[in-house]
Amino acid sequence: MKPAQTEYAQQSKKLIRRALIAYTGAIGVVVVALVVSISHGAGWKPAMAGMPLYVILFGGITYQLIKEFRTLKRKKRERSVSTYDGTR
Repeated sequence: MKPAQTEYAQQSKKLIRRALIAYTGAIGVVVVALVVSISHGAGWKPAMAGMPLYVILFGGITYQLIKEFRTLKRKKRERSVSTYDGTR
């Protein structure tokens, strides 16, 4: 069995990596919209019409990241408490 600290660090690294990939994808969506708008000669202002979508994307990613971090911390806390109780 791995120590709780090592397992927690490993899982948090995985979580951060997933979040970085998700944020990169969201930034990609914004960049694609901007490139299409500029390539059609319209400038950057029409790309701003997608602002609600961009906010929802970034908000959803951030919400999921916070939710998973809280779950991870709760599991770490429960595991450390059960280790001290001698139940594991």
